[in-house]
Amino acid sequence: MSTTEDAKHGPHRTTPPELLEEAARFPALRAVFERRARRFPLGGTLTGPLAFDSGREPLALSADEEAVLVAAASGITGVVREEWSFLDEEGRTTGGDKLASFTGRTYPSPLANHSTEVFWTNDEGTYLIPQRDRRPDAYLQNLTTDEHRAWLGNAVRLTEGRLDIPRRRPNLFAFNRQNINLPGTTLFIPIADLTRQCISALLLYFDRPHGYYLVDQRLGNEPLRPFVESGLLDDSHPVDLADFERWQMVDANGVESGLVVANLMTATQALGLGGHPFNGGKGRVTMGGERHWHAIGGEGPAGGLGFRFHRVPDWAPVGAGEEIPVGLDGLFEGAVPPYHATVEDAVDFVVDLRWGPTGTFTGGGPAPWTDPGLVARIPRPSAEAIAAVKTWVRYVWDHYGRFPATIDPFLTTVWYQAHHLDTAFYDAYYPGEALPAHVRDHLDRWHS
Repeated sequence: MSTTEDAKHGPHRTTPPELLEEAARFPALRAVFERRARRFPLGGTLTGPLAFDSGREPLALSADEEAVLVAAASGITGVVREEWSFLDEEGRTTGGDKLASFTGRTYPSPLANHSTEVFWTNDEGTYLIPQRDRRPDAYLQNLTTDEHRAWLGNAVRLTEGRLDIPRRRPNLFAFNRQNINLPGTTLFIPIADLTRQCISALLLYFDRPHGYYLVDQRLGNEPLRPFVESGLLDDSHPVDLADFERWQMVDANGVESGLVVANLMTATQALGLGGHPFNGGKGRVTMGGERHWHAIGGEGPAGGLGFRFHRVPDWAPVGAGEEIPVGLDGLFEGAVPPYHATVEDAVDFVVDLRWGPTGTFTGGGPAPWTDPGLVARIPRPSAEAIAAVKTWVRYVWDHYGRFPATIDPFLTTVWYQAHHLDTAFYDAYYPGEALPAHVRDHLDRWHS
């Protein structure tokens, strides 16, 4: 068994290329229909009716195994197709200019915002590959194990050693505590940025042909009334602020993170690894660390990812005096102060991702189509819609002391752990068909 020394990941076993090629050819439908959560790792312990002590040494994922999983979770796959009706049959805009990018990722995203970044922690450290604003290097990419290996080389190590996730109340449910984040496991933590998601959705809601009208039922205010009078917005079916923000939470933290986890489940199945999703730890604790752990009544140490936090003013109608995560400096920053001087500047930043000097629609990267002139035919967002978005975010900031108003700017809910299985546990309690042959034989074939 050979090893290599990687600057970010330390000594790792290499994998015979024929095994990686075999995993790459694993049938997609078989991976879907044979998929199961397989929770018991080498070195694990369970108490209760399924009592078992592995008694075996943990075995970390190899660099190649981890590279496949990281790429599968959220890697860039090239250029998307975007077969949209950017104009209707009469030449009017349909709102397609609200797409964030032409960058393809392994998980689909509403409006191609790709609001979610995936953090992971193992025995050697905690990592992130900042990639939501990266452009594709080719029309198709990340299709080979060599590319996956190279992709892993982009990782930034945030901390040395495994992130300390408190495995006790009130961070994890009791049934999830015994075999989470143990030595040898790799724990994936998707985190979603709701600030860009909300601003992108507001641009879509307010511009023609949609003209949706948002109100604040909690405080009884209608800050967008002038845009109804101008004819931009239609107030016949008003949408409440809290409902709008919950929908964005579902799109970013629910849909995107769920699809990231689905990718990880499929990839671990193809590789013959164990793995399972679970309800992760408290987001503020995971992002902020020990001070936020103690703030919710936790005892003892707790690690954090180093996020910056914003204190909600004491007068705020939601979350007064609480601290909420707003970004990770230089790596995963929210579209809010202090990363922008004002909330209006944050709106301009999100617009410029599409229409700025190097924006999606202004030559800032490869387009899907063979005719580059097609991009120039996509209409720009209206100045009036941008003004309505700025009016709304300014209202929220001034009346709630935060943005968004009712949910944290960064959220994490569902996590995923990958590991090597102790097959003896399954032999003790389950019929033979509980483990497919390639899962049962993984250790012998990949790590003998």
